Amino acid sequence: MQLAHQAAFSLGSLEVRPPTCEVVLPAGREVLQPRVMQVLVTLARARGAVVSRDDLIATCWGGRVVGEDAITLVMMKLRKLAARSGGAFAVETVPRVGYRLVTNGAAAGEAPPSGGGGAQARPRLAVLEFTHPPGDDEQAWFAEALADELTAGLSKSPLLAVTPRQTLLHSDVVGQRAGAICDRLGVDYVLDGKVRSLGGTVRVSVDLIQGSDETSAWSARYDRPMSDLFALMNEITTSIIGTVEPALLEREEHRAMRTPEHDLQFWRLFVRGRRLFWRSTDKDVREAEKLLERALELEPEDVSALSILAHCKLYDVWVGSAPDPAGAIAEAYRIALKAVAAGAFDAFAHYTLGVVLSLMERLDEAKAEQRRALELNSYLAAASGELGRLLAFEGASDEAIAYSERAIAASPNDPHTWLWFRSKAVARFVAGDYEAAARDAADASARGPERFPLHFLLAACYSGAGRMTDARRALDDGERLARGRAGRTESNVSAYTVEALRTGHPFVHHADFDRLVDALRKAGWQA
Repeated sequence: MQLAHQAAFSLGSLEVRPPTCEVVLPAGREVLQPRVMQVLVTLARARGAVVSRDDLIATCWGGRVVGEDAITLVMMKLRKLAARSGGAFAVETVPRVGYRLVTNGAAAGEAPPSGGGGAQARPRLAVLEFTHPPGDDEQAWFAEALADELTAGLSKSPLLAVTPRQTLLHSDVVGQRAGAICDRLGVDYVLDGKVRSLGGTVRVSVDLIQGSDETSAWSARYDRPMSDLFALMNEITTSIIGTVEPALLEREEHRAMRTPEHDLQFWRLFVRGRRLFWRSTDKDVREAEKLLERALELEPEDVSALSILAHCKLYDVWVGSAPDPAGAIAEAYRIALKAVAAGAFDAFAHYTLGVVLSLMERLDEAKAEQRRALELNSYLAAASGELGRLLAFEGASDEAIAYSERAIAASPNDPHTWLWFRSKAVARFVAGDYEAAARDAADASARGPERFPLHFLLAACYSGAGRMTDARRALDDGERLARGRAGRTESNVSAYTVEALRTGHPFVHHADFDRLVDALRKAGWQA
């Protein structure tokens, strides 16, 4: 692009003059670097359309090979300009596609597209350098390596836009307030931390801060013996990564739930639908489907929205109320395949496809998809948990418990945790360790008290352990919840059928399923 041949244009209250690389703001004049101006002109000329990274490289870098950092640094500078412009424009990242310029309706003669808006994009996060005592080379190495590992791990999430570590090298943010750092880096959240050691113990303190109001979205402290720094870093990194994403998304969901219906754009449609799905009631899941379908009208190839929608289609199958289970599974399979096609390297998409394949009794393929998900993102607790579930129903109890505990340790506040404790309970029930199975089933029920099948599993575990009073109480809780979901009045016949129980408990060996049914019948189940 030859800037000298580009005509001046307006972006809201800004006047952009490409030949001289000037931008005239209400508060004064700024001169941009030529490359930054070239990218700004390219995005503005697209009139709200997405510009891919390849197109940017061809137009603004003459097709030369450039790294991710070069483009990221330019976008960071444009976002800083956008922040100083008083909302005249914003630069939105469209994951795995490119960038687009979103305006207040006056720029380049176009209103912003209905799916975009800087405030509606995926949350942006920067991992800051962890502070440490000066003069201690070992702690300095550990602090730097920890920040690097956290950045790399969190970057694997398709729901977060994580600033590369190299970008921070060009920004002097040491000692500044979280809000000022977010403004400077063009992010919504920062992950800050400290490393201290004393007497053979290392303490890592972490704080996730939202820049707009400088409030803490999550914080934690880890005290560990300093015997093996690599094992220590892996343990702490896995725990932080597994906790930060749910904590950050929970805050995003709360914001989305407060957004007026007419102002919902893609990101908030998605996070609102995601939150409703995890509430796991008939009404909420149906509403989640509607929101996700609206989101997909705006971004038809969004992998995350497709994946959650596929899970929504399976909801009635899981709870045993699907009028056509095979049809629901087929629809979920279609959507899951579309998600994998749209994001071949998206771990959650492969996890979702694996879940659907397990319901189609294609267990080897289902496990292969979970292994592929873990290859793509070793921090994806859901994939570890799903492997634990499949192995539990195969009767491989020790492996099932190990994978389930790995998932729980990686993401203790994840919406899936009830499922992972359930897998442990199933594995121990199969192994005949009924007391331990009952403890795990109780933990599962505590994390998903509205899920009636968990109470039935708890009743079976109590029954196997000979605790019949506890078994009958758990069975009564399960029956009450099942009747409420099915809309049935009191009767001697259970609202939870044997066939529904079989769908939710796909044991490979029939004897294991028969043992579960016998335990429930001893507790008084009349299915």
